[in-house]
This record gives sequence, structure tokens and C-alpha cells, in this order.
Amino acid sequence: KMKIGFVIPSRLKSTRLPRKNLLYLGSQSALGWAIDRAKMSTSIDEVVVATTPLKTDADVTKVCCEKKVRYYQGDPVDVLKRLRDTADYFDFDYVVNITPDNTLFSIYLIDLMVTNIKQSGADYYRFKDIMLGSGIYALKREALQTVCDFKETLDTEIWGPLFHEKYFDVVELYTPEFLKADYRLTMDTPEDYLMLNRIYEDLNISKENIVELERVINYLNKNPEVAGINKDIAQSSVPKEIISNIRNHFEKHENEFYEIRNKYYK
Repeated sequence: KMKIGFVIPSRLKSTRLPRKNLLYLGSQSALGWAIDRAKMSTSIDEVVVATTPLKTDADVTKVCCEKKVRYYQGDPVDVLKRLRDTADYFDFDYVVNITPDNTLFSIYLIDLMVTNIKQSGADYYRFKDIMLGSGIYALKREALQTVCDFKETLDTEIWGPLFHEKYFDVVELYTPEFLKADYRLTMDTPEDYLMLNRIYEDLNISKENIVELERVINYLNKNPEVAGINKDIAQSSVPKEIISNIRNHFEKHENEFYEIRNKYYK
């Protein structure tokens, strides 16, 4: 049987909004909400947290213990390697993934993604036209293993461009219309935190009342002054230089790439 894990990478190194994963939204931390929300999916085999052994991240493991979820302490710098090692450790065939600064992701979309994984077994799944803060991804373990062995760049906070359509089976799923909107639901700045606090408060979100993303969108449609709190925050895109470096690396070392790939894809 295929084993699908929901992996939440969590470190406490953010600078714009220090220790943001542990900031409280209503009754608990952002990380706590991400764990509870992921647990609501009926299609996930286990929800785990991928953190590090650093002393500065010790509070992450405390939340995991409170929430009774298992965690893996992996590479502090290389997030992709940490995801791969977590998948290996828990023997996940697929890793479904979102960071805990995105606490309002859609449970419906998780289940939709898992249905697609079971049908097509591709390497990398993502949603098209997804609102910032609700984009979940899924990666096949073999794809993770291949990229980790192949890449030379260490800083992989940005890892999307490593899974290029030319080299991997990438599936872009359609986001249902009722979950499309132009709001910013991630938590990266004080303004984001302010807005999310209002959402949690006004919608009375609690452990017994974890509202679906659709209700959040409806609320923001009706309350433009709340949606406006963080609308001027610009989201940085992946520097073009990084993308071209990755592309060049693949082109230069194509044979090596396929050798590594063949090692994992039996």
C-alpha cells in the first residue's frame, strides 16, 4: 500500500517576523494550527514535522510532543534534504508539504491532490493559480532522492525550479473556482500576522471549529478592510539568476542526472 505523509517543515530562523511558526493565532501557535488542519484530511497516512537538532529549534519539538505528532530532526540548512530524509525515515512514498506560516490551507485540496497521486503516480504535484498561503505541494520520494543527489546548490528554500517538466513528471492541478482569490494568507510580516489574527478572531476559529478555506475567502470578500491590512506587501519571486543556474546545471550534467535517476527509479 502506498504511504503518503503530510510533512510540515518548521524552523525558527525567520527574521521579518521572528519565531513566526510559534506565534499565537487565537488559542494556539501557527504550527499547532497547521498540524490540526493537516490531521483533518482523511487521505493522509501520517502528519509529521521536519525540524532540526539545533537548540534554537527545540521549541518546535515541544509543540510536536503536545500535539502527539512524530518529528524528524534533519539538515538545518538544506530543506530539500530534510524532506528527503524525513520521507526515508518514515518510509513515505509521497510527501505532501506546506510550511506552517500558511495555516489556512484547504483540506479539500489535500484530498484532491492525494486522489490524483493515487491515479497517476507523477513526480511533483502543485496547484495552478493558487492563492498565496494555500499552495500545497506533493513530491514522490524517488524525485526527492534524485534531486538531492544531483543538485549542487545548498540553499534550497526555493526548490520548485529543481523539478523541471523536462526531467520530471510534473502535474499542475486546477484549483476549483470557489478556492480562487487574490488574498495573501501567508504569515511573513507583522501586517500578515495582524490580518490573520482578525480572521481567527472574527471567524471564531478553534480546535473544534477549524473552518475551510472557502469560508475564509467569503469572509474576506465581505470584509475588504481586513483583506486590505496586508495587500501592499510584495511577495518576492524567485531570482532569475537562480533559475538560470539550475537550468545550466541540468544541461551541463544531463548524463549524470539520468544515471542518478535510474538508480532510484527502478
